[in-house]
Amino acid sequence: MSNTTWDKLVSGDEISRVKRERNTPYIAKTIYVSSLEDEEADNWVLLNKMKNPKKVKVKKDKSQDEIFEDVVWVLFANLGFTTLNRDKYFKMSYGNSTAQTQQIDVFAVDDETIIFVECKSALKLKDGVFKKEIEALGAKINGLRNEASKHFPYRKCKFIFATNNYIMSTEDLQRLDSLNITHFDENKISYYQELVKHLGTCARYQLLGNLFANQAIKGMDNRIPAIRGKMGGHTYYSFSIEPEKLLKIGYVLHRSEANSDMMPTYQRLIKKNRLKSVRKFINEEKGYFPNSIIISIDSKKQLQFDRSDKQVADAVADLGILHLPQRYRSAYIIDGQHRLYGYSDSPYASSNSIPVVAFENLDQSEQVRLFMDINENQKSVSKNLRNTLNADMLWDSPKESEKRDALRLKIAQNLGEKSTSPLYGRISIGEDQSSAIKCITIECIRISINVGNFLSKFDKKNLPTQYGIFDLSNNDETMKLLYPFLEKCLTYVKLNTADEWDKGSADNGILTINNGIGGLIRAINDIANFLIEKSKIYPMKDSIDFMAKEAEYYLDPICRFVNNINEEDRNDIRKTYGGNGPMHCWRFFQKAINTERPEFKPEGLQKYWEEHGKEFNTDSIKIMSEIEVVIKSYIRERLEDVYDTKWIYEIPQAVFINASKLASKNKYETGEDKDWWEFVNILGCKEIVLFGKNWSEIFSKKFTLDSEKKKTGGKNAKTEWMVMIDKLQKKAGKANFTVAKSEYQILCEVQDRFSQV
Repeated sequence: MSNTTWDKLVSGDEISRVKRERNTPYIAKTIYVSSLEDEEADNWVLLNKMKNPKKVKVKKDKSQDEIFEDVVWVLFANLGFTTLNRDKYFKMSYGNSTAQTQQIDVFAVDDETIIFVECKSALKLKDGVFKKEIEALGAKINGLRNEASKHFPYRKCKFIFATNNYIMSTEDLQRLDSLNITHFDENKISYYQELVKHLGTCARYQLLGNLFANQAIKGMDNRIPAIRGKMGGHTYYSFSIEPEKLLKIGYVLHRSEANSDMMPTYQRLIKKNRLKSVRKFINEEKGYFPNSIIISIDSKKQLQFDRSDKQVADAVADLGILHLPQRYRSAYIIDGQHRLYGYSDSPYASSNSIPVVAFENLDQSEQVRLFMDINENQKSVSKNLRNTLNADMLWDSPKESEKRDALRLKIAQNLGEKSTSPLYGRISIGEDQSSAIKCITIECIRISINVGNFLSKFDKKNLPTQYGIFDLSNNDETMKLLYPFLEKCLTYVKLNTADEWDKGSADNGILTINNGIGGLIRAINDIANFLIEKSKIYPMKDSIDFMAKEAEYYLDPICRFVNNINEEDRNDIRKTYGGNGPMHCWRFFQKAINTERPEFKPEGLQKYWEEHGKEFNTDSIKIMSEIEVVIKSYIRERLEDVYDTKWIYEIPQAVFINASKLASKNKYETGEDKDWWEFVNILGCKEIVLFGKNWSEIFSKKFTLDSEKKKTGGKNAKTEWMVMIDKLQKKAGKANFTVAKSEYQILCEVQDRFSQV
């Protein structure tokens, strides 16, 4: 006996009403005013008063689980599914007993499919363990499928396990796969949400192509007149087809985390504005596109092509009837996705025809190359997407340097896409939108691996210039060695810096941003080199677990530094921009290790902090303020000694005019009448010292420091220290202000020299 609550399903206009409720982040109800106090004790709050003074409307925020279920439900409604469950009280029978019922979070039906969705959500990113839930669902699948098919016959069924803020374990993913249950994480859901904004209900074709890849499409006439030919060693077909037919079998390999299991992928996400203009061109202006859409037909066997009896003599192409596959996701759209999807929800989707050039079984790597060539050698492809594509396209390059670059990029991708990675969902890949959490670029990770010696480096002749400590001379084998080592080291840091790791770029976070991760990867490379030097590890023979365990002793100081970082260092790391950011953070991590483990002395560390430490800042600011006064006094006294009252004519006119303007401005703003000389800065002093005969006859001996005497380049080179002081004065007080040891030594020499005046 069935206990399925079919009355809890909605369709037609009722879906819109339920969608409005689902889109609201709270639930509301009407109550009597007399019971308001009791309801408030149960976390209900007043929403608004009613016309009836005895009644009011109250609301309560939905739980995290309810909000996520609503997000998924609304997605399927927007995708055009025609029947859905009304609320969380929909349940289905799955066995012979009346007690054997299962509550279904999201139940969605269209003319061809039935979708079951089980939802799991957490407030913050955390590890998920779902062995019990998955196995329980797996035991009910057949019963649920049979029950649904009785009510909605002749439809394909699919079960989805949807998660939000959970890092799925490899074991759970394998359990889902063995039961033919599809996993949707928040990235996949976001992808379809974004897609449905652009495509409307036709985004469902992408979803069905994903869920039912290679399964038959019922009732589709797949015969089409075509020309068959050869191009570049590949078989291709040229034909015209109704857009709705190609939409059903077509699939766009968008480069996003949603399609990470179909590597390599290469297409950019559809642009809404461009799609709108295409639709307007088709619908309002009755326009058409004469250029062909480029696709690759994925056939399990050679495509059936019925060659016509009527052929052109000596022609290099054949005429005939092509039999397209009657399967979802059997045609990959290489070029022309906007033109094709411009016909979605259009009255011309079934009456117009569009020209197509279809290659047969084009390898996906070859699809990437063709996509790149069509897009003018990557000029119109964003850098992040280009990097993503190069990971696939250069993997088997004959150039060793390109192969290693592909490996670096692939490691970066895996760190962002593998559910076991501590950086899962934190790296912007392809055309993923960045956020406070997803704020690390694959370019940053590529560079961070490249500056070290994990991998070998080669010159233009393919000759090695440096051998990599983890390089096995084969990308696939090296990936198996280097990637898990990095993943384990990063995971260790994540587990021991949980609060900082979770921040991303929010709350002044410094670790899971480009600077932090770029610095951390460099530091891990240093640690590996140190352990090899001390004969603690041998990457070519030791287990990955053993090597990562050895590294932990030197990762601990980094974790303690991050957990106890002061605001000055935090701001210093965050506000060092560009390529210097990861490098500067790296030096902080090196210093943290060296402080606790003095035996760890990577090359360049001491010199770097002599040049970038802040220990000389306070003294330097004081010295600079003193020496500017002394230098100006010395210059004026010497000019007056030599030229008497005419000394003013022995300085550059521009210096006098500029200082006079500043004096006038100061008088206007403050009312103070100051001598123009007070507004001559250190660069003005340099111009005076070098003006006319001043250098040779008055200032050369005094203004040539002992440390500058050996400099070549004349008087400009010998007074370059004055430019240095000007630059330091302008930076003083800013977050990234540092005085190098060498600069401090020059300031001290200047102070000593002019204090003798």
